[in-house]
Amino acid sequence: MGTGAHELYTRFVILRKQYHCVFLITMGKRIYISILVLMTVCGNISAKGGIGNWIGKLGTFIDSMSVSGVDRRYIDSPEKPWQLIVQGNASQSDLKMKAVLDGKAVFADEWGDIFWEPRIKTAPSVYTGIWAGYRGYGLGYSKNVSGDNGSIFKLGAMGGAYGVNFRIHKFQTDEPILKLKGYMPEWEEFEYPYSLTSPIKVRVLSFDGYYLFNGKHFSYAAAYDQSVIQKRSAGSFMVGAMYYHSTIAYDEGYDADFIFYMNDIGRMKQYQVSLGGGYAYNYVPCRGLLISAMGMLMLTAYNRLDVWRYNSRFREDEIRIHRDPDTGFDDDLDLDDEETMKKYYSLWPLEGHEKTITHSRVIPIIDARLSVTYNLGDCFFNANAVLNDYRFKHERNSGSLTEWQVNASVGLRL
Repeated sequence: MGTGAHELYTRFVILRKQYHCVFLITMGKRIYISILVLMTVCGNISAKGGIGNWIGKLGTFIDSMSVSGVDRRYIDSPEKPWQLIVQGNASQSDLKMKAVLDGKAVFADEWGDIFWEPRIKTAPSVYTGIWAGYRGYGLGYSKNVSGDNGSIFKLGAMGGAYGVNFRIHKFQTDEPILKLKGYMPEWEEFEYPYSLTSPIKVRVLSFDGYYLFNGKHFSYAAAYDQSVIQKRSAGSFMVGAMYYHSTIAYDEGYDADFIFYMNDIGRMKQYQVSLGGGYAYNYVPCRGLLISAMGMLMLTAYNRLDVWRYNSRFREDEIRIHRDPDTGFDDDLDLDDEETMKKYYSLWPLEGHEKTITHSRVIPIIDARLSVTYNLGDCFFNANAVLNDYRFKHERNSGSLTEWQVNASVGLRL
C-alpha cells in the first residue's frame, strides 16, 4: 500500500448512519368507510350503555371488516380473533458511498481528484420481542440481544384489500465493518472491523401502505401477521406508497478524520416519498402451509437530503502538512489522550456550509419480500425475509443504503 493510501487507511473513521423512515399514504375506500363507521359507533357510546358496549361494537365491526368482500373459499378468518406472537429478528445494514476528494489538498500538488468508494456494514444483529394484535390491528416491540444496541417499534393495520405499517428502528454501533475502495497510485482494497471513538447513531422511521386489486382472493395479512388464513393459491397486483426518513450522524464525538475524508459531511437527514406498484402471490401447496412472495418497484416523487458540514483542527492541519511536510500535523499523536483529542479532533460548523439542502432526481426504490407460514390449529409458525434498497445523491457524493431482515415467529390465537 502506498504512503498516501496508508495515511488514509490509518486515519479513516467511520460513517454514521441513520436511516429514516417511510411514511405511506393510506389508500382504498375501506379506510374512509372504517373512519365513518367508527365515528358513528363512538357517537352512540353514551346512549347505548357505556364503554363496554362500545368495545363490543368495535370488535364486531373489526371482525366483519377482516372478511368483508373476500371469497371465503380462498380466505378465512379464524374463530379466535387475538394473535400473540413471539418474534426473533436478524438484520444488517450496508451503506455504500461514492465521494470525490481534492487530492491536492490531501497529498501533494501533483495529485488530482481521488475517487473514494467507502462501504460500511453493521455486524449482523439479533432482536427478540413480542407482537399483540386483533384481526390484523396490533403493535410490537423488540430489543437487541446481540450486535448493535437498538430497538424496534411497530404498528400495523391490515384489512381485506389494504394495509398500513409504521416502524421505528433506532440503534447505534461503535464497530462497523469498513470496506475501502479507491482509484489512486498503489491503491489496495481492504475490509476490516473499525473501532470508533464515538458510535454511529441511526434512527429510521417508516410509514407505508398498499392496496390490493385482488383482495377478494389474495391476502397479504395471511402471510405477514396471520390474522386470516389463505386456503387456496392466488395472486394480486398491488400499488403502494411510502414515506421514509433517516438520520445518519457521526458528529457528536472525535470523528474529525472520517468527516474530513467524507468532504466534511458529519450529519445527513434523508426524506423520501415514493409511489409504485408490484405483484404478490400466495402459494398453498397443502393444507396449513403458505408460501408468499412479493416484489415492488417504487419511484421517489420527493427525495430531499439535508447535509451538515464541519471544520476541525485536524482538517486544517491535514491540509497544511501535505503541502509542507516539515510542519503541521504530527503522525505520532497520542490518540488516547483526552486533551490531544479535543485539540485536533473537536468539531465546529464549517463556515458557509453549515447546512445544505439538495433535492435529488427521481430514483428507483426496491422492496422485495418472501414469507413461509404454517398453521396448526390455534398455533402458527412464520419465517419471512425483507430486502430494501434506498438511494441518495448530494453534490459529488452519492450512495445507497441496503437493509435486509430475516424474521421468525411463533404465534398463538386467543
